[in-house]
Amino acid sequence: MFGLFKKLALALGLFSAVATAHAETADAFIKNITDGAVSALKYNPGLKSGNPSAVAAYVDGNIMPHVDFRGMVARVVGPAWNQASAAQQNELIVESRKYLVRTYASGLKGASVDSVDVYPASGSEVRTRINSSSGKKTMVTYRLTNNGGWKVNDINVAGVWFVNSYAGQLRPIVNKSGVQALIEHLKSKR
Repeated sequence: MFGLFKKLALALGLFSAVATAHAETADAFIKNITDGAVSALKYNPGLKSGNPSAVAAYVDGNIMPHVDFRGMVARVVGPAWNQASAAQQNELIVESRKYLVRTYASGLKGASVDSVDVYPASGSEVRTRINSSSGKKTMVTYRLTNNGGWKVNDINVAGVWFVNSYAGQLRPIVNKSGVQALIEHLKSKR
């Protein structure tokens, strides 16, 4: 499972850059983002070392503006999301973000990406191939929505969808013990 987290961290780490024009195609959006991310991964020493503070700053400035994270967390939590208070929803978002930053930090440590091949979009999905300097190739598919600008709402790394994977791990906690138990679980992973 750690290998999957490392691949997910790398895929999400590649998903960052400055905001792009709203009129561009989905594949052009992903291409712009991954080109910027490859550069950042090569030249940002904090990212290369997996420094949690550097990763957190990178995620906040470069990834989160392009991700429907609220929607992703809501889908992970499932029906209980609508029963959670606004304060609990916000706390779930904050704690989920911290949980993922820790995953990014370990996954980015020592990562070396030469390039990312971006394939033409198929509807709202864009397939990519991450090419590492070791010769390893990892397939990543981004599922996007466009409501005045592209946002990622799910990611598939090597055949595993992010939302489904985390829902499988975290939703049983919610179903058994409630939203507050999930918040405490995420906090305990610090």
